[in-house]
Amino acid sequence: MFAPDEVIFAAGRPDDAWFALSHGLATMINERSEWLEAEVVATAGIGDATKLAQRDPEKRKNHIVITMTPGMELWATPEYTTKKIGSMGMLASALVALDPKIKTWADLKGKTIALPRKVKQSYTHIYIDMLRQAGVLDSVKLQHGGTSACLTALQDGAADAGAIMISFMFPDQASPGPFLEQLQARGPVYFIEQGNIDPVIKMMGEAGKQEEFKGAAVPPLAMVAKAGSFGETQSEPVVILTPPVFWAAGEQVSDEVIYEVTRIMYEAAEKGEFGQFHVIGKGMTPEFIVSSFWPDEAECRKHYHKGALKYFDERGIRLRSVSEYHAQP
Repeated sequence: MFAPDEVIFAAGRPDDAWFALSHGLATMINERSEWLEAEVVATAGIGDATKLAQRDPEKRKNHIVITMTPGMELWATPEYTTKKIGSMGMLASALVALDPKIKTWADLKGKTIALPRKVKQSYTHIYIDMLRQAGVLDSVKLQHGGTSACLTALQDGAADAGAIMISFMFPDQASPGPFLEQLQARGPVYFIEQGNIDPVIKMMGEAGKQEEFKGAAVPPLAMVAKAGSFGETQSEPVVILTPPVFWAAGEQVSDEVIYEVTRIMYEAAEKGEFGQFHVIGKGMTPEFIVSSFWPDEAECRKHYHKGALKYFDERGIRLRSVSEYHAQP
């Protein structure tokens, strides 16, 4: 038996889903571990969770952070590189328009498009590069802002098309969510490139190779929403840009601590307990916990903490690539 120890979750803003889910996992650790204790601290966001541990060698030894792809590798330093423990959610968005004539990338030529903030190394650059690949980037006008700003631009007619946040639960259960529902209250919303699954996923993969992500090799951050997930105007499956959010820790956190965290996390997923802490926790199934966007199991294993791998291997649990679920009917 190990001596009592403590782990701290750097979990984002108090109103974030990630904070609520981290609080839930910390609560279960305190109730169910005989030797490990946990607490949660707020940070200014996902990126700041990593920075908190990154700048303090002592915090690297006992902090678990929320992070995401592509951020996990891009924010790494020689002193502090995080490794995944388990998935908790997705920052999913769809490219939509209010004009029924806008159906394809080509139809975006000359249009104004609302996108998330153009922060260095953010997933916004994936959208931008896909517009470049489609040959329309030089002709469009981009408006960058927060999630609410993209919604407002579409509602007010200031943008012809834009990225709107949606709700997505693994592997294919998609629903409008509050932002898309507000936009749909204005009128019918049309989904760009619906039905064109494989070519769009390929474009997303090419976008992850651009100079902006140098050193990270971002895989296609793609999930597929079934036809009708967002209403009658979505008559075919559509690709959703879906950067994942997950728990991770530096290798400075012992394998024993991460093994214990992983055990309690996975057992809670088996019992369906995360839904009591936040609605997206309902999607935290055992399959989702071990799913990643890297292309195959071998590549997935390279990005997981050794303590987590030890638990999964002992249970015979296979790490999955979400690409296995792209061919949903």
